[in-house]
Amino acid sequence: MTDVAPDLDALVQAARVAHAQRRSMDAAAAEVLRLLAEADGALPLDGLLAAGAPRDVVAYLVAEDPADKRRKQRARLGFVGGAPVVWLTSTGWQATGRASGREVVPSADSVAHATAPAAIGRWLQQRAATLGGHGITVRATQGAACRRWSAEVTARAWAALRTTGDADGAIGSLTGGLLPDGLIMESFPLGKAGAALHARLRGGTPVDDDDLAETTYTLEVESSSKGSSPLRSKVDRNQAACEQLHAARAVLWVVNTRAVADRLRDLGVDDPRRPSQILVPARDVGLDGEDLGPVRRPWWVTRVPPDEDQSAA
Repeated sequence: MTDVAPDLDALVQAARVAHAQRRSMDAAAAEVLRLLAEADGALPLDGLLAAGAPRDVVAYLVAEDPADKRRKQRARLGFVGGAPVVWLTSTGWQATGRASGREVVPSADSVAHATAPAAIGRWLQQRAATLGGHGITVRATQGAACRRWSAEVTARAWAALRTTGDADGAIGSLTGGLLPDGLIMESFPLGKAGAALHARLRGGTPVDDDDLAETTYTLEVESSSKGSSPLRSKVDRNQAACEQLHAARAVLWVVNTRAVADRLRDLGVDDPRRPSQILVPARDVGLDGEDLGPVRRPWWVTRVPPDEDQSAA
C-alpha cells in the first residue's frame, strides 16, 4: 500500500482554522480575565457565569494542559465555603496588565468583599423603577471606573499641593491615588423641581444643576475580617478626597458588624464632625450583617423601599 503524501494546502488551511480558533478563544478569555480583575481577582463560579463568562472559556482558562507544559494557567478553580470559585493566578494578573498581581487563594470573607459592590448594584436595581418614576437614577460601578477616579484624585492632590497648605499631610497622602471598593453615582432632574425633590429626599445644603446632573459617592466595604486593620488613616484620606479635593460628595461605609461600626463611630463616621462620612448597615443594602444600632445620618436611598408608592416622595 502506497502512502499518500499530505496535501500542503490542506495543512495550511487546517493551521489557519486552528489559529483563528485560538485567537477567538484568547479574545474571549481576555474578557473573562478582566471580569475577575475587576472583582479583586476572584468570583464565585455562578457569579462569573452570570456576568456573561462563557462556560467553555472558563473551562479553557482553568484547565491544565498536560501536553503543553509551557502554557501556564491564568485562572484556577477551587472550592471556598463549599462553593466553586475562580481566581486569577500571577500569569492571569499579568495578562490583565497588572504585572505586580500575585495569586492569592480567596477566603469566604475575601469573596464576599469582592462581590459586595455588585450585590449593592443589584439592590439598587430593585429600586430603579420607584426612583425612575421621579427622574432619579442611582447606580453602582467598580473596577476600571474606580481606577479612573483614583487617577483623578491623584491629579487633584498634586494640583492642590501647588496652591494650598497641607499641614496634616492629608492631601499629600492622596498623591498616590485612593482606590475605593466601588462608586455610586446619582442623578436628579434639573431645575427647581429637581432641587426641591433633592432637598426633600436628601436634605443638606442647596445644590446646583451640575450636582443634580451627577453626584458621586465612594463605597468602602468594611467586613469583620478587617476588624484589626487600621481605620483612622483611611477615614482621614476619604475625608480629604471629599471635603478638600471635592472628588466625591461623601463616602459610604458599608459595615456588617457592630464592632467595626463602633470603631468608625469613634473616628467620627456618622457624626456631624465628619459630614462626608456616612455609615450604611450592610443588611440595609442587601448584604448579610449584624444590627449596628441607631444610624444618625442614614443614606437616603436606604429609606426608599422598592415598592414605594411613587406619590409618597
